[in-house]
Amino acid sequence: MAPTFEDIVQSHLFTFCVGQDGKRIVVHAAAIAATSPQLNALINNGMEESSMRCAKLDDIEVDDFNRFCEYAYRGDYTVPPWENLPLEPEPTPDKNQKGEDDDDWGDPTPVSRKKKGKKGRIYEEAIPDVPDEPMTEPEPEPEPQYELQFNSRTILRTQFDSRNHIIDGGPITAILQSFEPKANSFPWQNFTPVFLAHARLYCFAHMRLIAPLKALTLNKLHKTLSKFKLYTDRVGDIIELARYAYLNQDLPSRSKDGTLDDLKKLVVEYIACEIDVIGKHDAFVEYMEEGGEFVGDFWKVARDFMN
Repeated sequence: MAPTFEDIVQSHLFTFCVGQDGKRIVVHAAAIAATSPQLNALINNGMEESSMRCAKLDDIEVDDFNRFCEYAYRGDYTVPPWENLPLEPEPTPDKNQKGEDDDDWGDPTPVSRKKKGKKGRIYEEAIPDVPDEPMTEPEPEPEPQYELQFNSRTILRTQFDSRNHIIDGGPITAILQSFEPKANSFPWQNFTPVFLAHARLYCFAHMRLIAPLKALTLNKLHKTLSKFKLYTDRVGDIIELARYAYLNQDLPSRSKDGTLDDLKKLVVEYIACEIDVIGKHDAFVEYMEEGGEFVGDFWKVARDFMN
């Protein structure tokens, strides 16, 4: 039975020393214990960790553990941000060279007009300065006044049911938007941190037997890949995701019946779907030359769907 929020906030505090540096993170014991039997035993089994209310977790990074804690309290976690790579500076144009639109007339902005007078004489007619008119803000439209007709309770009930007291952009809206996976829009948006954060949290959930979190991370990663614009410059992001999934010793290898771990299956199927782009990239060729289990898994998936 899941604990109530009252149970969580009234439970004792528990300290985790996270990562190689032992970053101390204090949380409510009931929130973490409710995520899995393994963590419940760590916190409440009466052994040294539970009596000292402190445990060490050096196999997870601090940012990933923070996302796990957010999941423990909220049932979801904020998607990790991408990294904006620096743009290459554009070449500075030579001031001594004229552009295509340059001419010998100098500043094209007119400051006066030429006007021909009598006997062909030319004189300048200055353009008078026109003062800017002050900007006036439009008057706000009055809020609609609902006319209550007390002779019809149906109309009153309709007005009552149609009211909305939640303001768009409020705290709950911002929280829900932070949970939703984002799409990339430019080739300089490096999504390797996004892919790996989901994958690392998947592996953490796999090791701690947190099935709902495994499903959540896999769903977020799937949505991210589905929206991902595969620019040529971003093929390396996919290769890094595949490399992490297949180098992680905590994930199971392919079973005898050919079943793949869910994370590996997701990565292999995505690469097979996008092989027309990924297959042309040198990074993919180099990764294939490294050998390993990925090559066999990829070939089996690609072979089954080849025309």
